[in-house]
Amino acid sequence: MHDIQQQLLDLANTKDLSRVSLRNTAELLGRPTMSPSVLQHHLHQLEKKGLLYVDRKSKTQQLGANLADKRFHVIPIVGMASCGPANQFADEAVEGYLHVSRNSIRKKGDLFAVRATGNSMNNADIATPNGGRAGLDEGDYAIVDTSYTSVSDNLGKYIVSIINGMANIKKLAKRSYDFALLSESTDMDAYPPIIIDKDDDYLINGRIIAVVKGST
Repeated sequence: MHDIQQQLLDLANTKDLSRVSLRNTAELLGRPTMSPSVLQHHLHQLEKKGLLYVDRKSKTQQLGANLADKRFHVIPIVGMASCGPANQFADEAVEGYLHVSRNSIRKKGDLFAVRATGNSMNNADIATPNGGRAGLDEGDYAIVDTSYTSVSDNLGKYIVSIINGMANIKKLAKRSYDFALLSESTDMDAYPPIIIDKDDDYLINGRIIAVVKGST
């Protein structure tokens, strides 16, 4: 999370920001030269993550769990997963929430989201909440359904898995000679298959059912 966003959350726990102007908020953050547009951008990002909602017109502020709405899936963001080699340690500390319309995602089990790092899946073909298809770029959010955790459930599917304690996003494939985690990238030469060995500490967290395009 950006340090400005963390400062805003800390401030919102002690002060109702809906009753404070953007310029005064910047001063309270110790950043008096920050432009209102930059501050508004970070407030918008916190709203997208489900962490903070500020409405100055109606003078209302809501934090965290108070943003729950039956129209939306409230999906915890539980860290990052690599779209390259298995080199990003799994981190299950919730760092925010995505609010996604229940009409746009059909789920079977519980959902969580991970933020993608790397570009080895930027040519994937994953559903988006608006009915489109997209690849998974750096900073995007992969939404994962935890009801699909077996190898047989996920052959030919995009998954988040843990290999020896490290989170990874790939397509699972059964080949005639092995099981492999495959990339789908515009630069395939840079991302050879990851071969799963029977002795690996390997866990499938779930199947990726959607991608939410991200921004900082």
